[in-house]
Amino acid sequence: MLRPVLSLFLLTSVLALPVLGDVYKYVDAKGQVQYTDKPELLPAEILERIKSQRTDKSAVADRTATAQQQNDANSASQANAADKKNSQKNVAADKADRCAKARERYDQVVSAQRIYTTNEKGERVFMDDKQVEQARTSAKQLMDTWCN
Repeated sequence: MLRPVLSLFLLTSVLALPVLGDVYKYVDAKGQVQYTDKPELLPAEILERIKSQRTDKSAVADRTATAQQQNDANSASQANAADKKNSQKNVAADKADRCAKARERYDQVVSAQRIYTTNEKGERVFMDDKQVEQARTSAKQLMDTWCN
């Protein structure tokens, strides 16, 4: 079973070798696009141009290396732009969070009847009018700092 398959594969690969030839495309005198695989049928000026356009392997390697460097640079700049955008989003989210907390603190200080602090023993110590005014001013300044 394996021998006929192998022989069929070898036969088709040998028959396919002529297909690997070059195909030439040119425009004739009438403006028609023509294709041929026989360079001797090409007009002389096109044949000379084709012969002079040999592929320089080192030039191809240089172009490939340059293109790869450009792709790497583009990828790096896109990654930097994405990092910068994420950083800006994080900063904006942090500022919005701090603003919300400052507003909440300001609302608590302004709306409270009696404001207190807790001492080191855990007992409540109520503020006098001067301390309440200082706490309100401090809360207002903090809110203005984060919300503007």
